[in-house]
Amino acid sequence: MNAMSNGPPPARRRPTSGTPSSGTGQRAPVRRPTAGASAVKPAKLVVIAGPSEGEEFPLSDAEYTVGRSADNPICLQDTSVSRKHITLRRESAGWMVSDMKSGNGTLVNGEPVTDETLLANGDVITMGDSELRYEDTANSTAKVQAPSSPRPRPSSSAGRAPTAVPARPGPRGEGRARPQTSRASASAELTPEVQRKRMRLKLAGVGVLVLLFAGLGVARSRMRHQQEVRGRIEQEQRLYREQLGGLFQEAKNLVREGQWQQAKAKLEELQNQAPDYPGVADYLKAAEKEIPNQGHLAAAQKALDKGEIVTAQAALAKVSADTQLYEQVKTARRALTDVADKRTKEANTLMASRQLESVQKAKAITDDVLAAFPEHRDGKLINDEAARIIADLTRPGPVRVVAAPKPWEPAVDRFRDGDISGAVAILNACAAKTPQCKQLMSQMTEFGGLYKKLEDLEAKGLSRLLALDKDITDGRGSKMAKNAGTRAATTFYKSASGAKAAGQWSRAMEFARRALQADPNHTGAANIVNDLKGKAKDLYLQAYSIKDASPEDALPKFRDVVAMTPPDDELHGKAQGWVEKLSR
Repeated sequence: MNAMSNGPPPARRRPTSGTPSSGTGQRAPVRRPTAGASAVKPAKLVVIAGPSEGEEFPLSDAEYTVGRSADNPICLQDTSVSRKHITLRRESAGWMVSDMKSGNGTLVNGEPVTDETLLANGDVITMGDSELRYEDTANSTAKVQAPSSPRPRPSSSAGRAPTAVPARPGPRGEGRARPQTSRASASAELTPEVQRKRMRLKLAGVGVLVLLFAGLGVARSRMRHQQEVRGRIEQEQRLYREQLGGLFQEAKNLVREGQWQQAKAKLEELQNQAPDYPGVADYLKAAEKEIPNQGHLAAAQKALDKGEIVTAQAALAKVSADTQLYEQVKTARRALTDVADKRTKEANTLMASRQLESVQKAKAITDDVLAAFPEHRDGKLINDEAARIIADLTRPGPVRVVAAPKPWEPAVDRFRDGDISGAVAILNACAAKTPQCKQLMSQMTEFGGLYKKLEDLEAKGLSRLLALDKDITDGRGSKMAKNAGTRAATTFYKSASGAKAAGQWSRAMEFARRALQADPNHTGAANIVNDLKGKAKDLYLQAYSIKDASPEDALPKFRDVVAMTPPDDELHGKAQGWVEKLSR
């Protein structure tokens, strides 16, 4: 049997283009296009989760920084991402990612990034709540393809089965021999070595399938592990944020309650755990200011409890003006005023005994009140009276026989204290026996009627009220005269100001003097008197310069000088002399 009948059916050759084989039975290698034949797209990052989901960032430069700060080439608007979170750097092997000591750390496919890590196509980078997928289609699709090796020539040596080579056709008219063997008989005729090869190929295929399934299982296991790690990290981060938020809320609640010392301890604990936690630095700065303010308020309250008015006022003065404890400061100041009034009443009670020790205590109390409130009227009255009594009781001198008290003197004392009704009752009891009691009772009754209409009194009525007070108290004055004097001084000052504005110098001086008589401490009236004295000097010089050339013009000016100056003033006497000379 020839080769045509023993071997398998000949394989049909495909016609080749170009130069035919050189008789060696090998096919010429086919050229295939390389991976760089088409344009290579740059790698990119695609945001697949987080506030910036859907954004894409092409990686065309050599290096990038990624983070929350706007000066990063790649900026993610995500508060869980650090300002400078990761660095991307292109190397010959591909893109490398490294963490920049971020607050929440960086994961690649669920694994923490501790060193610079090479990225592969499809890797997922996790930064806080944001996830970015790395895509590099060029590196993932380019494959190295080796040229096709030529087929071996057919050979029947070394016990190998002959390769199917088409038989040369016979002469025209002869039919071709075709094998009639079945596939089973052809397989049976293969050599053992070929069969072993086929078996190895089958086993290799099975092994590849096994490896594929195993790899799929590993991939699924790895994915589950990544999801578990990611979930655990997110849960820990959420719990951590909740813990910090709860601590901050506790501190703010303490601040609302005014417990700045306890709040500061909470804030410092929070700052140690999270140095950049928003709002903590501002609260700590406020605590540094308010804690001393609380100490000053506590010292003021302690002094008020002891009745030490000056000490309490000094402590309140140390509280900063921009304090947030303004309600506590307002309460402390009201308490300071109440304690001053209470202590003044205690001093007045001590004065009633007229004993040296009691009067000295009353003076010490009012000294403390006046040091804090210099304009405290009752305090000033009691202090002045105490000083006078102490001077009388401690004045050295011969033993004097104290005359029996006059029946109207207790009434005068009561009047000076502001008790008109009590004073009138005493005078009514002695009015039938002593004319002085009757006269004082009439004066006090008139005074009381005018004093009730104090706010409506004009200058004339105020002058009468002050004159009655002077007559009743023999010039010593009463508490009510203080109020009347203040009212009268205000009225006279208005009249003096109006006269001055109208150029009525003498009238202005008269009302200013009356204002000072009613209230010697009236600043406005004193200023008018001083201004008019200066004006009087100018007028005197003007009148003096024209007295010879124009005496009729100089005379009214000299008269104004006389009216504008008191009798004991030097200009007053000189101007009065020229008035007399020029009037002849």
